[in-house]
Order: sequence, then structure tokens, then C-alpha cells
Amino acid sequence: MSLGKLTALSVTGSQALTLSWDDGFTAKINFEGIVASRKSLVALSNPDSFSAAKLSEDCWSVEWPQGIDFGAPQLRRWADEQADETMSAKNFRAWIDGHDFTLDQAAAALGLSRRTIAYYLSGEHVIPKTVMLATEGFDGRMAA
Repeated sequence: MSLGKLTALSVTGSQALTLSWDDGFTAKINFEGIVASRKSLVALSNPDSFSAAKLSEDCWSVEWPQGIDFGAPQLRRWADEQADETMSAKNFRAWIDGHDFTLDQAAAALGLSRRTIAYYLSGEHVIPKTVMLATEGFDGRMAA
């Protein structure tokens, strides 16, 4: 039974990890943009510091000696976003802003509820691939 725990970690670049989960999924995550966008992660910009990454004792997170850690669900989200399996909240916001949509207008354009749009924008819910593809399809229809 898969719980979402991590099963393996290897440092595969100056700011990249390859992680495996208990469902058999393995992905390389590039942390360069993640580290660059957060002042609290500046310590991880040093390759020696970054390479000290280890799985937590309970395998629910990746930890660094500097007191930085990321949970397995967030790591999976980043892996899915980087593999274009899901859409980031930042890219979703850019799509909405690019069309000058209100939450209600974005909901109507995508056939979703206003609440769902708000959940996606807040990062509370993962934006699934179907919604990512719907935004691309909407843009394609508008360009035609």
C-alpha cells in the first residue's frame, strides 16, 4: 500500500535531487528556482550545503543540517510540476492575469467553481493536468 513516503534520495546535481516514493514513482527535482525564489533557502545555494540532503528518519521529508526540510507531498508536487503533469499556482495566476479574468470569469471559462479557482490560486489544492490542458485549450481557441 502506498502512503506517499519517500524511499530513496540521491543528489544528482548542485541543486537537484532524484527521489523515489513508495508507489514506485521516481523523479528528479531541480531546486534552482525554488531556492532562488526564497530568501530563507539561501544556504542551499551552496552546492556543498545542498549535497547534505538526507531522508528524515520517518521518510516523510528531506532534511538539511541547516534546519531546512520539505515534506514528501510538496516534493511530489514540485516533481509533477517540473514534469508538466500539473500546473503551478504561479503559472495559473499568470494565466488568469493574462486574460484579465476575475475568479468568476476564470471559473466560467474552465467550467469550474469559483471556490476551486481560489483553492488552486492559494496552492491549497494541486492544479491537475486536466486544468493545465484546459488553460492551454482555452488559449488555443482564443488564438484561432
